Amino acid sequence: MARRKHIHLRAIGAASSSFSSPDRAFTQEPPVVQNRRRHAETIRRELRSLVSGIESLTAAQERHGVPEDSRGRAVTVRSRPGVQLYLPDAGLATRDRALLGVRRRWTADGDRSRSNQAVDEARFFVTERGIENMLANLDDYVDWRTGRRPRNFFLFESADGFHGSTVEEYWTDDEAKLPTATASAEWEIWTRRSLEGAFVAAADDIGVDFEGGVTRFVDVDVRTLIGTRSDVERLIEESAAVVELRGASSFVSPEETAVLRDRVAGVEEAAARVRPARRGAPVVTLLDTGVNRRNPLLRQSLPASRCHAARPEWDVNDADGHGTKMAGVALYGDLDDVLNGIEETELEIALESVVVSAPRDPRRLPAREALAAAIELVERTSLPRVFCLAATAVGEAEDGRPTSTSATLDALAYADGTATRLVCTAVGNVQTSAIRPYRVSHYATHNVDHGVQSPAQALNALSVGAATNKCSTANLLAPPGGLAPTSRTTQAWQVSHPRKPDIVMEGGNHFIDVGGRTSIPHVPDMVRTTSRDLARLVTVTGETSAATAAAARLACRARARYPSMRAETIRALMVNSARWTEEMERLLVFHVGRGLSEAKAAGQVLKCFGWGIPDEERLFWSADDALTMVVEDTLRPFMLTGTYVRMGQMKSFRLPWPDQALEALGATPIEMRCTLSYFIEPDPGEFTAGRRELYASHRLKFDLKRHGETDDQALARFNNDVEAEPGGAGEIGWLLGSRLRTRGSLQQDVWKGRAYQLRDRNLLMVAPNRGWWARRARGKYDRDVHFSLVVTITSPEVQTSLYTEVLTQVEADVPLAAAIVTA
Repeated sequence: MARRKHIHLRAIGAASSSFSSPDRAFTQEPPVVQNRRRHAETIRRELRSLVSGIESLTAAQERHGVPEDSRGRAVTVRSRPGVQLYLPDAGLATRDRALLGVRRRWTADGDRSRSNQAVDEARFFVTERGIENMLANLDDYVDWRTGRRPRNFFLFESADGFHGSTVEEYWTDDEAKLPTATASAEWEIWTRRSLEGAFVAAADDIGVDFEGGVTRFVDVDVRTLIGTRSDVERLIEESAAVVELRGASSFVSPEETAVLRDRVAGVEEAAARVRPARRGAPVVTLLDTGVNRRNPLLRQSLPASRCHAARPEWDVNDADGHGTKMAGVALYGDLDDVLNGIEETELEIALESVVVSAPRDPRRLPAREALAAAIELVERTSLPRVFCLAATAVGEAEDGRPTSTSATLDALAYADGTATRLVCTAVGNVQTSAIRPYRVSHYATHNVDHGVQSPAQALNALSVGAATNKCSTANLLAPPGGLAPTSRTTQAWQVSHPRKPDIVMEGGNHFIDVGGRTSIPHVPDMVRTTSRDLARLVTVTGETSAATAAAARLACRARARYPSMRAETIRALMVNSARWTEEMERLLVFHVGRGLSEAKAAGQVLKCFGWGIPDEERLFWSADDALTMVVEDTLRPFMLTGTYVRMGQMKSFRLPWPDQALEALGATPIEMRCTLSYFIEPDPGEFTAGRRELYASHRLKFDLKRHGETDDQALARFNNDVEAEPGGAGEIGWLLGSRLRTRGSLQQDVWKGRAYQLRDRNLLMVAPNRGWWARRARGKYDRDVHFSLVVTITSPEVQTSLYTEVLTQVEADVPLAAAIVTA
C-alpha cells in the first residue's frame, strides 16, 4: 500500500469565549473529635512548649541575617491515626507560617493498602507570633458551636499533636540511607530562595562545604552539601531556610555483564559501505560516558567538535565503554543488519556526545548539574536534536516522586515553552553483576519490587523500558514480545503518579542457568553494537540502555522526515505508533481474569510496557487504511479577571473526517487512537508541600464527541459555560476512559467500535486544569502553552481511501489549506 506523509495541521482550534471547568476539588472533613476541650488542652501544652525554646533560635537567625518577620522554628503536625491531615487553609503560606512538606507514614506493621494505618505529617516553619495566633485559635476552636468554623478548626480536628521538627522528618528519602555517623556525608539540601542570604551566611559560619553549584527551581534551590549530621541540624535551626533533605546522587551508567569474546569479521568493509548523513542533519545527543569516535563505524558521524564533557577536566573519550555501545545503537540500531548486508547504508542522522558520568573520577558531579551543563554545552551550536539519557541517578527515589534530577529534566525539556527539547531516558535495570545474577523469581511479577529509576519519572521525558523479540533457542527467560528480564516497572507506584514507561524497545534476553534460579544475558540474543575496544570494534549490549538509544534513534529519524514538528509532537507520534505484542495482550487478559475491569487491567499493562513497541512504518507514514492527522496548537490555561486568576480557555477542533469512507465501511470494526502531548514547567516545591497537583504549571485533558451526542452536549461536558439540552450518549468503546487517561503530560487512549459510530465524532476538545501558574503571585497566569494532538484511524479493510478523502477536504477548505504544514 502506498506510503503517504502524515497530514500535519497547525492552529486550527476554536477558542471558547469563556471557560469554567466542571472538575471540582473535594477535601473530606475529618471525623469529629469526641472531647474537643481535652483535645485542645493537649495541643495547647504542646504549642506552649514550642514557644519556650524559640528565643535562642531566633537570636541565631538574627545573627545570620534572617529578617525579623521570618524568624521562628520548624513545627511538625501529626495527624490522628487513619485521619487525613486537613490542610486547605493551613497549607497556604502566610506572613507567620509556611508549609515546608507533607508526607504519609504507616504505623508499625501497617499495610499500605489500608488507609486506617496511615499517619500524615506536615512540617511548617512558624514564627513566634504564628504560634501565639494558633493558641488564640484554640480558644475559638473549643468555644465553637454553630455557624462558620474558626480559623484552623479542621487542622486541630485532624491533628494528633504538635512538636519541633527533627532531621528525620526533614529527610524524605529511604530512612535507611539517612546519615547517622559523626563523620561528614553528602546531603542534598533544598532551601527557600527568599532566605538564600541567611542560608549562605549560616553555612559559612558552621563551616560546611558544597559540591557543585546551585540548581534553581521556582522558589526553591537545591545544593549538595558535605557536612555532619550536627552541622545539618544547626543549619536547619539557624538559617530558617531548609525545606527538606535527601541523599546526594550522580549519574551511573549500568554495568553490563554480556561480553562478545570473538572478533567479528567484516567490520571495516561494513564501515566502508556507510554513507554519513548530510551536513546539518538531526543528531542524537548521547548523555553518557563519552564515545570512542575512532571506531570506523562512528568516525564519520561524530566529529571531534561534537564531543564534550560536563566538566572541562574530563576526557571526552569513553573510559567505560557504555557510551560507545549506545552510539552504535543510536546510529544503526542492531548492527547485525549492517554487518550482514552488502548494500550501502545511507544514514539520515548523526551523533553528538557529552560525558555526564565519569567512572574514574572520584569527584562526583550532581546528576541535575551534569544534565544542565551538558545541554548548555551542545546548544552553543544550533542543530536539531534528540537527547539520549541511558544513565540513571542512582540513589534517588524510585517511587515516582519528583527528584531534583527529574525536575531538572522537566525544566530543561520545557525550556521557555517554545524551544522545547525531547529527552529519551531509560527507566533503569534491576541491578545485577557477574557474582549477583538476575533472580528468575523477579520475572514472574515483572520486577514489581524494582521501581523505575530517576529521572524517568519526569513528566516531559519519553521514558523507555525494554522488551524483547530475541528468542533464538530454548531455555530463555523472556517469551517473544515479553518484558526484557531486568527492565524496571511502576506497578508499585501510587495511583496519583504517571504510568511509566511510555514505550519499550529491544533490550535482549537471558539464558536460564542450571538449577533455574538465576539467569544471565544470552550473547546471541543481545543487541550487536560498536565497541570502544579498537581491537574488536563490535560488541553486544542490551537492557533499557540499548532500548533508550534505539528509541532516540527512531525519534531522531522521525525528526529528519518531519523537521517542522515540535518535540512534543515527535513524542506523541512515537507513542501513537506503538502497539502491544501478543504477550502484552495476554497480560491484559490475565488481569481481567483476576477481576479487574478492562480499563484497570490496561493500566497494569501500561505500568510494565507503556503503549508497547513503536512501529517504524506507522511512525513515518500514513496509508489508505491508516490515516494519521497531526495538530499543533496553543491555548491560554489561565486568565486574570480583576484580582482573581481563573481558568482561561478551552479549544475545540472540527477535524477533517473521512465520512464517506466510514459510511461505506458501515459495521466494519475500526480503531481510533488519540494522543495528547504537552510539556509543563515544574515546581517540585509544591509537590514537597503536599500539593501534588501543583507540581505542573498547568494540566490539559482531551475528549471527543460521543456517538449520538450534539456539539453543545459534547462541549458542555468540558465547559460549564456552555448550555446544552440534557442527555447525550454514554462513554463506550474507550480502552481507558476519561477518568484514567489523564495522568501526566503524555496521554493516550484507544477507541474501538463500528465505522458508522465514528462517523459523527469529529469534534475533539482540549481543556486546562489546575496548576501552579494559577497562583497570581507567581505572575505566569497570562502565558499560552503549546500542545500536540495525534489522531490515527485504522481499518482492517478499505473501500474508499481514508487518507485521500481527508486530504481532499483539507485542500478544498481555505482555512484548513492555509493551516497545513508541508515540511
